[in-house]
Amino acid sequence: MHPSSRIITGSSKLRSRSFMAQPFKHPTTGVYYIRRRAPEGLQATLGREYKRSLQTRDPIEAKARFAAEWCKSEEAFSLARAQLSGTPLLNARDIQQLAARWFRSELQQLEQTGDFKVFLLQGTSTSHETPHGAIEHQPWESLRFATEEGFDLDPRETALPYVLRTLKAENIPTPAADSRPLIDLCDAFWSHLLHLSDIAKLRDSGDWITQPKVLDAEPLSIAQAPTKSKTLLELFQAYSEAKRLDDGDNRSTNKTLSEFGSTVRRFIELFGNLPLNKIDRGTIQDYRAKLARFPTKAKGAGSLTAPELIAKAEAEQLPTLSPATVHNKLSAISAVLGHAVRMDWIKENPIEASGIAKAAGRAASTKGARRRKDYSAKELLKIFSSPAFTKDGWRLPRSDFGQAFYWLPLLMYYTGARREELAQLAARDVLTDEAGVPCLSILAAQEEADAGRTVKNQGSRRMVPLHDDLITLGFLEYSGSQAADGQLFPMLKPNPGGYYSVNWGKAWANYLRKTVNLDSTASPAHGFRHTFKTLCRQAGIPEDIHDAITGHTDGSVSREYGCMPLSRIAEELRKLPPVPAIL
Repeated sequence: MHPSSRIITGSSKLRSRSFMAQPFKHPTTGVYYIRRRAPEGLQATLGREYKRSLQTRDPIEAKARFAAEWCKSEEAFSLARAQLSGTPLLNARDIQQLAARWFRSELQQLEQTGDFKVFLLQGTSTSHETPHGAIEHQPWESLRFATEEGFDLDPRETALPYVLRTLKAENIPTPAADSRPLIDLCDAFWSHLLHLSDIAKLRDSGDWITQPKVLDAEPLSIAQAPTKSKTLLELFQAYSEAKRLDDGDNRSTNKTLSEFGSTVRRFIELFGNLPLNKIDRGTIQDYRAKLARFPTKAKGAGSLTAPELIAKAEAEQLPTLSPATVHNKLSAISAVLGHAVRMDWIKENPIEASGIAKAAGRAASTKGARRRKDYSAKELLKIFSSPAFTKDGWRLPRSDFGQAFYWLPLLMYYTGARREELAQLAARDVLTDEAGVPCLSILAAQEEADAGRTVKNQGSRRMVPLHDDLITLGFLEYSGSQAADGQLFPMLKPNPGGYYSVNWGKAWANYLRKTVNLDSTASPAHGFRHTFKTLCRQAGIPEDIHDAITGHTDGSVSREYGCMPLSRIAEELRKLPPVPAIL
């Protein structure tokens, strides 16, 4: 096993490496901060913790600023490493560029506020007689004029505060006291300070035409200097932190990261923990070819490396990954590499740039084109004519899921909801809206996610009206009989990952296969979601209506305006044909 492959062992371990992967809200002021533990070797320079205010109390704005500040923290760590290694941080042009940046920032603020006297000094007052008496005049002079007139100003001491403030803002370590770089910085800032004062004098006198002459904005040489490329593992850690920040630190995000982490681990077992600049289009093409030789299942797979699994598949002629699975794994790596492009760590995503993922997707579509994803009318009749729906009190011989085995398939049929969306419902989620429409609340309120339940995305949060057939079958009586503060299906227990429907799903698939003797290409539970969309189209239910029911969106701007009345959805939902065999 490649040594680096042992590092990725689960999202929880990856997560523990970061000090804080989301904005920190100060408990007293409510202001958000970025807080990161400084790397061990840099704590003498940076302190134990890298902490910067995001200067906002708005959580949404804090998230947006957090990403930019995270990049600045990475730059600060790189600069500190360079300083410790003795690498010169600033050349002569960098020093002038820093002074010019400071100049432009200060001038912009002066021109916005109109308070130009901040960079002027009071001159010697004079008075002269007028018919109305003596009038005293207090002039404001530029620093250049003041020094020429003998004002006692030490150039370097005067410029030093501006130098220190700019270095901190740019995340550049401060050169040692009395060092040549610090002296040169003070001299450059003093020169620009005199120029800024000259311009302030002109503006204060009404001259808005004269323009300053400073260097154009350019990147510092230290920002352009070649740096060691991040490795794939380092990228995945950064991607994980960003995804939790963007999508929330919840079980859905952690499940995705766990799956992606497994894919990244297998990639590293095949090619090593490569620097990002070594992952090119040729590497990805080779990766796709190796994925196609990877076994679908193999005894003892958890203890075998990727090369060992490929060898085992070839030796034992095991079934290999389907084109669809190959495409999914390429997409996972592509998502991670896409983060590197956004962070400007690499210039292109080799998976997207090469079109390899699209080619794999076409191969998957071609092979799976004839596979039907929804249930046919005959299959539905066979399912709902089976013992779970026709024999009172029927239960599985070895497992007891309560009435979930009866109601979940019916709810999936009439709502098109995902298996987990329904399995995790609380009894209080069955309610009646203001218009008197009985409905399900699928985490419609944002704060409900705090209870540990999740949905696929924000668009999945919705209210779904209950079909009249469900009410006829007694669903409201069932829900009303459950404890108000408990689960709608109390016999469904969450698995270690926090999902309520996993064990039920396995039992349901086994029931269809062994008890119902169903031979269908549709997924045991998700097939109902596809069936619902098919039935809605057959019944003439408008697309925006059944999209609202299932939590889908077409991405159009118009869908973001207004809301869909639940009474209107309920009216259209009545067109859905009744479930066969039962009604």
